[in-house]
Amino acid sequence: MVRTAWKVGCAGIWPGIRAGQDDGEAMLIALLAILGVDLIVIVALAAFVLGRRRWLKRQPGEFAGAIRVSGGDVDGLSPKWKRGSGRWVRDVLVWSRAPLMFRNELVPVDRLLGEHHEHGGGVKRLGSKPVVIEFASGGARIEVAARAEHRGLVTGP
Repeated sequence: MVRTAWKVGCAGIWPGIRAGQDDGEAMLIALLAILGVDLIVIVALAAFVLGRRRWLKRQPGEFAGAIRVSGGDVDGLSPKWKRGSGRWVRDVLVWSRAPLMFRNELVPVDRLLGEHHEHGGGVKRLGSKPVVIEFASGGARIEVAARAEHRGLVTGP
């Protein structure tokens, strides 16, 4: 009785559902209709993320890399390497965290502390010898790793 009432009610919403149709077919059509709405949301989100990533890649001075806090505390950053995209705006490092790159972390940098090549394999997918640049930010130290050819972009202004 309830199933028949559901089919009759759905017949006006989804034209493919008829009151005399098999339960399995009606459920499949209803499920596909619901998933179709979710699929549209997923496609829209994917388009937004890919568009944002493309926009970030076109910004002047953009570089891909990883960032971590090596000493002290910086809001939004952790002691573990986190991949993302960075660029400089005056003396502020604007860091967009991967994979979605929705949020930007703004890190005011006081000075450059040093530079070394990563040997232990702590940073992955940045070439065979990524360069690691250490900066002072307030009372904290942050490290930014990038490909060796992006060294000029990482060191900033």
